[in-house]
Amino acid sequence: METDSPPSESIDELRQRLNNMKKLMADRQAAQYETEERRRPNSSIIDGSFLSVVFGIALVVILTVSVYAFYNLYNAILKKFPSKHTEL
Repeated sequence: METDSPPSESIDELRQRLNNMKKLMADRQAAQYETEERRRPNSSIIDGSFLSVVFGIALVVILTVSVYAFYNLYNAILKKFPSKHTEL
């Protein structure tokens, strides 16, 4: 019967190959991260300044509608309860 033969590569060679593979994987992940970072700003038109403008416009619209509603309410109350003039 044959016994297991020793590996054809030494431990040092295996460690070197493992380190090379780790380095290749790290380089690949770094390259993938760089391409995602480069692509990210161009992939979306919605950024912080755009959202600020949108929320600012929404705030102006809400304030305008509120002022209009309270003005109409004030006029309705004045019509319902007119002040009595005594000078006539």
